[in-house]
Amino acid sequence: MTILFRTIQLAVPAVLLAAPFLFYRRKGTRMLAFYISMAIEPKSRKTYMLVLAISVLVYNYTFFSLDGASLWLVPGVLLGFVLLRYRFTDAMLHWLGEDRVIQGIAFGGVLLSLVVPQLQSLSVSMAMVLTAAMFYPSREIIRHAEFPRSYLEIHLSNDDIVNLYYSTRRAGSRRHRPTDEGRDQRGQTNNQIDKQDEKNQADQTGA
Repeated sequence: MTILFRTIQLAVPAVLLAAPFLFYRRKGTRMLAFYISMAIEPKSRKTYMLVLAISVLVYNYTFFSLDGASLWLVPGVLLGFVLLRYRFTDAMLHWLGEDRVIQGIAFGGVLLSLVVPQLQSLSVSMAMVLTAAMFYPSREIIRHAEFPRSYLEIHLSNDDIVNLYYSTRRAGSRRHRPTDEGRDQRGQTNNQIDKQDEKNQADQTGA
């Protein structure tokens, strides 16, 4: 068990370093399926957060199991339990994923915490959250996911999906709030999609 826990402690930072290079903005079939699922299905996002929270708790548990109880482990454990709150975690991942300034500050916090060896569990836990935020769907693509599923799968190219998924908030932009104008635009887009489908069916019948 000791070897397993030490392996986890060494492997997790390595995975966190490799993940952005291997998967960020990739357009493979599996990654596109992941993007669409995360954008459309709230259950997928909840599962994503649950896996993140459990990973943080397990990582901190390895230090508790090998080194014993310590007050230095408290911040990392508290972070893991806080991540179990869906609304808070959803807002935090959007915040970290869409704001480059906040990402830089968070990354600086991770580096500073590495200066203190006793805070290794906390620094890696923070890095796990930061990495998870990089792969969390933007509000922009979630708004597009309010349209029929075919809108994402048929009416958007792979490049469009990737760009929307990783879109960042521009300086001075305000948080999206549902409005009558937005609902009218969605209705118009849905009507356009329905008309296009009817036209395609008519063409096929005529052929």
